[in-house]
Amino acid sequence: MIRPLLWVSLAVLFSSIFTPVSQAQFRELTKRIPDGANTIIFIDVNKLQNSPLGKSENWRAKQEKAFDAGLEMVPPQALEFVAAAKLDLATKRPDWQVGLMKLAYDPSIAKVAVRYQGTTDKIANRSVAVIPGDIYVVKFLENIVGYGMPANRQDAAQWINRYYDNSLRGLSPYLAEAQTFADNGSPIIVALDLTHALSTSLLRPRLDELQSLKGKDIDLDKLAEALAGIRGISLGVTVGQDMVGAVKVDFSSDMSFLGDTAKPLLLEALGRQGMMIDELHDWTPAIHGKTIQLTGKLYPSGLRRILSLVETPPSLQESVMKSQGDPQSAEAESEKDLTIAASKLYYKSVVSLLDELRSDKKNRTTLGQISVWFDKYARRIDRLPIANVDPELLAYGKYVSDTLRGGSTDVTDAAARKRIRSQEVPEQYDISTYSAPIGVTNWSGGYSWNGWEATPDWQRTAKLQSQVRTEENIKGARSANQVMSELDGASADIRRKMTQKYGVEF
Repeated sequence: MIRPLLWVSLAVLFSSIFTPVSQAQFRELTKRIPDGANTIIFIDVNKLQNSPLGKSENWRAKQEKAFDAGLEMVPPQALEFVAAAKLDLATKRPDWQVGLMKLAYDPSIAKVAVRYQGTTDKIANRSVAVIPGDIYVVKFLENIVGYGMPANRQDAAQWINRYYDNSLRGLSPYLAEAQTFADNGSPIIVALDLTHALSTSLLRPRLDELQSLKGKDIDLDKLAEALAGIRGISLGVTVGQDMVGAVKVDFSSDMSFLGDTAKPLLLEALGRQGMMIDELHDWTPAIHGKTIQLTGKLYPSGLRRILSLVETPPSLQESVMKSQGDPQSAEAESEKDLTIAASKLYYKSVVSLLDELRSDKKNRTTLGQISVWFDKYARRIDRLPIANVDPELLAYGKYVSDTLRGGSTDVTDAAARKRIRSQEVPEQYDISTYSAPIGVTNWSGGYSWNGWEATPDWQRTAKLQSQVRTEENIKGARSANQVMSELDGASADIRRKMTQKYGVEF
């Protein structure tokens, strides 16, 4: 467990995390990233393992086991790791993703293909392994390997050719800034480029329904324009005796007018996008001109949630052969023992991933937003090692991943219904009548012409649209709660079965 945080000043922290320098530690990896990426992750594995916390908790020895358990996204052979993706901002799913690793040894592409029961190919004169999961692996240099998904052969050829032709344009300006922070020495940097992603006209009506803005003396028109000028959001992590995270949201204009509203507004926005982690509630806010910052203690579960923006890469390590000819070793590694060990690891991995999908009990209203991650975690479960795992347990794992995907679809459908129903709300009007004289007769006095006129009532229209969105949000949250409840029951059932079957606690 991470020990209590020894607080340092914000100035020192942000100076250490977000001060660009001229080094180019990750340049050899980032120069191979295809054009169009809007998401990037930098991880200096060596620096993490040699940090005070990494040494005290022996991260180097535990990394391979954690990776095999699906709880670590960086293969244990990597010294430096960069992952980039073109993320669909609405679904949080990548249109494509690549990763690049600087390794401690020279891997064999052929052996990678054999380990995963894939195939080998030659693309643009480079050796490539195509492995299950719609992934291709290519070796650029002896110790630099890249992987990409989906495994489209034409895209892979274009990527490789453009790198060797020096025709890749490089990172966007915002992601390039993130690289300077990584080069500065922070072991983990995550950045999402949001330049031109938001529209003032779409943002403005949504501000009326945000709880963080209720009763606040803030010009919402001005706020919508300022928010539409967002450049991106970055997370920097430093590791000493503890992990400290710093979230930096960058805009094109000064955000000081938000004052104390900045933090609750940011947390509500992240929650609505399904990108909230529990730790952020306790983080310390600060506004520096065009930047809003949050700083605080970061736990491994929260970090894994953030890193799940991109897919976990394949391991490049060769399978370890069992010793042969040793009776004691053979007895210890009997078929039953192997099944028990593999099954316990598989079960604990699935349960740990499910635990990460739960929100803080004090903040259950955000559970519907957690479904954004259901599909990502379903794929992580699908990629867990399955060799020697009990067949009933594998069936449970498949049920879990299928149920998570179903829950993701249910909440996605609720979001689509929310948009459609909101657009279908008829425009509301204030109706007023009037009477005007049109003439006089000798018998009955004045005649009048009566009529009515309609004035658009934008506030009433917005209120009805907000009610529609709230209804669908509740349905989506209910679906997510039902999914997690069903999986809790399934996990308890399989645990009882496995414990009774093998006589050991699962």
